[in-house]
Amino acid sequence: MGVASDRLSSLPDSVLLHILSFLPFDDVVRTTRLCHQWRTLWSFSSTLNFIHRSKDLFSVRKFVSFVDKSLINLHGNCNSLLKLHVEFPFKRCFTSDVTVWVLFAITHQVKELNLVLSNDDGDCYNLPKRLLFNSYLEKANWVSCRFYKVQAVRWDSLRELRIGSTEFGDDIVRKIVAGSPCLDLLELDNCWGFRCLDLFGGKVSKLVVNGYKEVKKFLDLELEIKAPCVKVLELKGCIRMNIKLKNVRNCVSVKFDFHSKNPKDDECDNFYEQQGDMLMAMFGSFSHVKDVMLGTWCIEVMAFWDSPWVLFTMISCECLTLHTPIQKRYLPGIIRLLKNLLKLQTLIIHMALPYFEFEACLIPVVNDVYSVEGKLQLSVLPRGCGHQLEKIRVCGFEGTQSGLEVLFLRDLLLISANIEMMVIEWRSGLQNSIRDASVEFVAKTLSNVCKRSKKAVVLFKM
Repeated sequence: MGVASDRLSSLPDSVLLHILSFLPFDDVVRTTRLCHQWRTLWSFSSTLNFIHRSKDLFSVRKFVSFVDKSLINLHGNCNSLLKLHVEFPFKRCFTSDVTVWVLFAITHQVKELNLVLSNDDGDCYNLPKRLLFNSYLEKANWVSCRFYKVQAVRWDSLRELRIGSTEFGDDIVRKIVAGSPCLDLLELDNCWGFRCLDLFGGKVSKLVVNGYKEVKKFLDLELEIKAPCVKVLELKGCIRMNIKLKNVRNCVSVKFDFHSKNPKDDECDNFYEQQGDMLMAMFGSFSHVKDVMLGTWCIEVMAFWDSPWVLFTMISCECLTLHTPIQKRYLPGIIRLLKNLLKLQTLIIHMALPYFEFEACLIPVVNDVYSVEGKLQLSVLPRGCGHQLEKIRVCGFEGTQSGLEVLFLRDLLLISANIEMMVIEWRSGLQNSIRDASVEFVAKTLSNVCKRSKKAVVLFKM
């Protein structure tokens, strides 16, 4: 029975076009050299990805010229263009070219328009007014694109909007929400200038603030968030401002993986108290939320911040995700959470290292002594931690004998009588020699403890 020599070309054109949609457009054009079938196929692609990352001005000019020529050749064939993605180091001299590309997208009723215009000189592209009134656009990702003298916007079909590396005021947010009746996701990545995110009157259900660019005139100020319809709120990256939340009663999931100020030499005494009060107020807004994620900065502040009110701030939390390594500096904050969250049933730990350094010196907590196989061993967790826990999932596990990871998991099994399952996923990319040397030790340690529980099951995923 014969076998086709070219199985790829034997696929239907619709499948081939779908494959081409994942490639940069210059690679798509190169497919014309494969065979006769591919010569015209590229011109019917519904997804255009133009990507160039070199900052050499000569190569950037060649890239811009290539995009210009490609869009001219495609102009007559693109009747159902779904996506236009352009990513390159932007210079002000290319403003007219980018405007032509945007008008091309408007003319062909593109549903997804991404302008990722990286730059080191602070050059921003002013979005043309015609783009601000578009009934076809459904998704947009605009980096270094300025909203210049905007009176109003009208995006009847827009569902997802991501804005990055751009300065804008509070009025822009209100105009976007008012003019986008279908907007479901709003993501701000390292933007600045706004002091209040007022989403009242819109239907935004997910809000992501990934960093706030450091500008001296905005430091030590307050960022107010009003999100009556938001169900998922994520605060990530570096946000060196006091955060105040209002009207977030519909939230069902929160993610606080941001880091704020570093303590100055003259404010170390009350630094953690001030930051702790801010966190307490934020947590208090989510006393009804069952799904909470916390990063290393929040955990460390909670370790130093001594307040009896922490017991009442996240009273409904049933699923807690911690983005932190198990290290001595973070352990007191983790212990405090496990002791105070009385309804906690699921614990997820991503043991990734923090992406910032936060100078602090913590004293490890060693409270109790347990007997394992007749031998007395020190515990890193006191009794009363996570007694309602049923499921534990650990990601990025390394299992080094010198760390606290194994002892921490062992103590969770010893203390929590209701645990049904613990899933341990080893860190991808971990050297086989390190992993193999740790597996035997970890498996033996935890299996011995599991014998004390009638329900606990420990699963390893490599």
